[in-house]
Amino acid sequence: MRAYKEYLKREKYSDSSIKSYAFLAEKFLEWTETQELPVTAIDYIKVTEYVHFLKETKNAVKTINHKLSSVKLYFNYLIEIGEVTTNPFVDVRVKGEMRNKLQHNLLSSDELEDLYYSFDTETDKHPWRYLIHKRNKVIVGLLVYQGLTTSDLKRLELEHLQVRKGKIYVPKGRIGNRRTLELKPWQVMDFMEYLDEIRPKLLPDNNQELTEVFIAKKLADTIAVIAKKLKKINHKVEGVKQIRTSVIVNWLTTYNLREVQILAGHKYISTTERYIQEDLQQLQEMVQKFHPLQ
Repeated sequence: MRAYKEYLKREKYSDSSIKSYAFLAEKFLEWTETQELPVTAIDYIKVTEYVHFLKETKNAVKTINHKLSSVKLYFNYLIEIGEVTTNPFVDVRVKGEMRNKLQHNLLSSDELEDLYYSFDTETDKHPWRYLIHKRNKVIVGLLVYQGLTTSDLKRLELEHLQVRKGKIYVPKGRIGNRRTLELKPWQVMDFMEYLDEIRPKLLPDNNQELTEVFIAKKLADTIAVIAKKLKKINHKVEGVKQIRTSVIVNWLTTYNLREVQILAGHKYISTTERYIQEDLQQLQEMVQKFHPLQ
């Protein structure tokens, strides 16, 4: 299993994911031993037998699919080392799992960028609201360019910023993995202004010990207000989740699946794969809308 773990490390899986995938691969190999079955002899019929075995052990559908995805990854490794030539676990999935439906009506990269540029910070000259608008525009940039979640934004502290280098580090959370993301050059300018001039004025009682990047009584409420303002810029905006989905789907047109997994902070590649389906679904809807089949 050591060689498999090294393969997973080269594929940039986290330590916890490597431990989990290696454990599940070992469990699969234990099953093949009980069947007196070499992995080179695994075909679709044997795959269905393994699925039946997992069902008999009273695994939840979600757990079964996770285990199947893990074995599929193990077979990708076997293909790389020349042990097998095909992956019999490709497209194998047990139906019945309740999955969160990704949003449609996605925003293009141009529409996302327009949200940033059209976010007005200069019209309202009220001293306090001016500071708030400046802070919120920095948040908008992280939503539309880096696809951060509300939880990501809450975890950001001053030590995570390398703004002068054009980078931010997003620490690991309960759901998202850690990653380092690049800022757009125009984000850097607004971010520097926020840190040097705006943030100090927002500190309650001038408390210099606060380390959170974004000073707000309740950041979730602040982001809800931002979403309402963005909807006025573009009526298609539905919320932060839709914006993040749009960012990830747009990334998939530029980067490969593994790169997008890292950028998005997904723990499992299967999570990222769902956004490919979202992209295909959106394309299918557009084709049907403008070129309906007769």
